[in-house]
Amino acid sequence: MANPAEQETQHALLVVLGKFGHETGLISGLESVKLGQKNYDHSPQAKVLEFLVAILSGAKYLQDISLAAHPLDKDLTVAQAWGQTGWADYSGVSRTLSQLSWEEVRELVAVLEQVSAPFIQSEWERIQQQGSTVEMDGDLTGFPVSNTSRSYPNAA
Repeated sequence: MANPAEQETQHALLVVLGKFGHETGLISGLESVKLGQKNYDHSPQAKVLEFLVAILSGAKYLQDISLAAHPLDKDLTVAQAWGQTGWADYSGVSRTLSQLSWEEVRELVAVLEQVSAPFIQSEWERIQQQGSTVEMDGDLTGFPVSNTSRSYPNAA
């Protein structure tokens, strides 16, 4: 008989990333951002966290949280790994995201930048020690580009 503490998941990497999120302060940092929304079954911070987890899962659409073959919002193992008692339906996540102010978004981004900065700095130092270079290529035009396009008019 299986260990009762063991739970099955189709998202094992998300469990590991949840543990990493605790260790790096990512989860506590996001949960500490004050969001001017009401708290029902799930806090607005939990729904923002769920959105991040959905991105990490490779979800292409927000509705994948609830409607994918293995819905994230039904995966209690992942929720617990991220310090949550459960996940909200994608419609609740959508409402929360659409009601965020730009200031709240900037505060959430600041948490992400603060947590990622030491890792980026470490990689930058490693690249410099190896005598390697970093080449950056970006398109600042803002024109949408299809993944099937072969030419990019007006893009530099």
